[in-house]
Parts: sequence; C-alpha cells; structure tokens
Amino acid sequence: MTKYKTAFTAGFAMFAMFFGSGNLIFPIIIGAKTTDKFLTATMGLMITGVIVPFIGLFSMILFQGDKEKYFGLVGKWAPFTISILILSLIGPFGVVPRCILVAFGGVNLLYPTIPLYIFSAIFSLLIILIIWQKSKIVPLIGKFLGPLKIVGIALIIFVAVKQSPELIPMSQAGNPFILGITQGYQTMDLMASLFFSITIVEYLRSVCKSKNETIRLSIMSSIIGGGLIALVYVGFIYLGAHYADRLIDINPEQYLAVIAQITLGKHAALIVALTIFLSTLVTAASLVKLFAEFLKTDIAKEKISWVNSVFVTIIIGYGLSLIGFSKIASMLHAVLSYIYPALITLSISAILYKTYGFRWTKQLFWLTILAFAGYGFV
Repeated sequence: MTKYKTAFTAGFAMFAMFFGSGNLIFPIIIGAKTTDKFLTATMGLMITGVIVPFIGLFSMILFQGDKEKYFGLVGKWAPFTISILILSLIGPFGVVPRCILVAFGGVNLLYPTIPLYIFSAIFSLLIILIIWQKSKIVPLIGKFLGPLKIVGIALIIFVAVKQSPELIPMSQAGNPFILGITQGYQTMDLMASLFFSITIVEYLRSVCKSKNETIRLSIMSSIIGGGLIALVYVGFIYLGAHYADRLIDINPEQYLAVIAQITLGKHAALIVALTIFLSTLVTAASLVKLFAEFLKTDIAKEKISWVNSVFVTIIIGYGLSLIGFSKIASMLHAVLSYIYPALITLSISAILYKTYGFRWTKQLFWLTILAFAGYGFV
C-alpha cells in the first residue's frame, strides 16, 4: 500500500468518523439563523468545527495515542477522569443516542409509522455488526463507508444548491461569528478527535515503518479529512441560509431531510435519508467502539469481555435515545460551556509541550475552566 493510498484511506476515515449527528444539524442551524450574514458565521465554525478538532487530533498523535501521558499533563487523576467524562458525553450518554435520533428524523419524515424503539433497536444492531471486527474498522470506514457518505452528501448539496431559492434576510443571530464558534462546540468534534486519533494511530502504525512516517501521514490524512469537512460545512451553511424560511417550525434533526424533500422530491429524498442514516451509523459505531474499549480496560480492568462491554454500551445508548433530542441537547449544553474551552487549551499546550517543552499545561487548563465555568458560552 502506497503512503498516498494510506493517507487517503485514513483521511476518509477521519471524515466519516467525525461527520455524524451534530455535523448534519448545526451547520444548517447556523445558516438558518444568520441568513445574509452566513459567511461571517462560517468563519467562526471553521475555527471550532474544523481547525480545533484537527489540532486536537494532531496533538494526540504526537503522543502516539497515549492518553495516559496526554491527559497526565493536567494531573495524575486526569487520564481516568477526563477520559470517562469525554467518552461518556461523546458515547452512550450523549452523541450515540443523538446519532440514533438524527437518523430516525430523516427516516421518520418519509416513513412516519416506524416507531422509535424499533428503529433504535435496528440501528443498534447494525452498530454491533460494524464493530464486531474492531481491527478492521478504519479500512472498512475509510475504503467503503466513508466514500459512500461523501458521495451521498455531495449529491444532496449539489442538487439543493442548484435549486436554492433567493436568500431572504431574516437573521436571528446577534453576532454571527460568535454563533459559528459556539455551534462548533456542539459538534463535539474536539472531544471525539482526542480518541479517534487512537484508532487512526493504530491503523497508521500497522502500515508505517517509523514514528516520523506515522506523523507525516497523519498530517496528510488530517488535511484530507479536514478539507472535506470544511467543504461540507460551507455547503450546509449555504443551504440553511437559503432555505431558512422553509425550516420554520421544523425540528432541527429533520432540517436536511426537509431540504432534500423540497429539492429532490419525496422519492428521491430516500437517498438523503440513507445518507443521513449512513453518516450517523459510522460515527455511532466509532464512538461505541471507543467507549466499549474504555469500559473493558479502564473501568472494568479486563473483568468483562469485549463483547459484553459492547452490549453494555449499546444498551445505554439505546435507552437514552428514547428520551428525545432536546433533552439530550440540554444535558450536553450544561457541560460544554466550560470543558470545551479547557480542552482547546489542553490541545494547544500539548503541542507546545512536545515541540518546545512547555510546562504550564495544568495551570492553563484550570484557569480556562474557572474563566468559563457558569458563563454558559455555548
């Protein structure tokens, strides 16, 4: 396998892993809220939705995916405490059930008779099938599911942009740039990147001959994955801005499906529902894998099997998916306002530590938490 093929496979895998429920919703929300000011909002989202997650990804790759050493920069207690907090939020207690609900929103628009509890059970079963062979997850996502997701999303954006109505100024955002930044928090991609990097490192290590080659290919992969995400964000924000008047009184998890139905028609919108389903499924599978591994190794100390840890993770995610999107969003909102800025500080400090021997990571981490605690910036 050539290094370029490896980089593209890993880059597509990064895109597929990152691009899940929040990425399908919040860029469109940004466009709908800012309309004629959507370009300013886009710049804000590029910072927290693209640049910051890949800074986090690269910072962890510099540590070769060793979360003990990485989070240990904050304190001896940090590797376990920060890990369980992040993995719970991006895993079965937050993003995984959100993925299920976003996928359900697209399918339910076309087939309203399907009950949530049945749909969620089928979705959960498919997650298990994808991660059953955990050593093959990056090639599976990067070579097959990732490209299929990209093609589906590109089709939606192309057709919807081509048929987009004239933009009607109806901005609801006080500061579109700040809105773009804060909605980038809601994607939670920085949190995910700190653990997705472990999967990426494991894959690159299997094909690279040295640490330097692993780092070089990780940079190439990040540029590919980040570039794809940025292009899709621009397209989705544009759609949100131009279709804003059509999205009034529509649930956010159905925005993309509604736009597709308007532009493609009900039958063609089946493609969109499939794309949304595939996008959320890939991300959910990646997150279930991460939490299940942590449950098995760090929480249970190898006292439960990999299979049992996967089933426990799936059951939690399934149960929480039944409480609804808004309740999950409220739960996540309460934590992100102060932990997300602190993780940004940690990512930048970790890079400085590896490159220049920076020693003030712990102090900056806590200062950031104190600065944002209770501020409700998200």
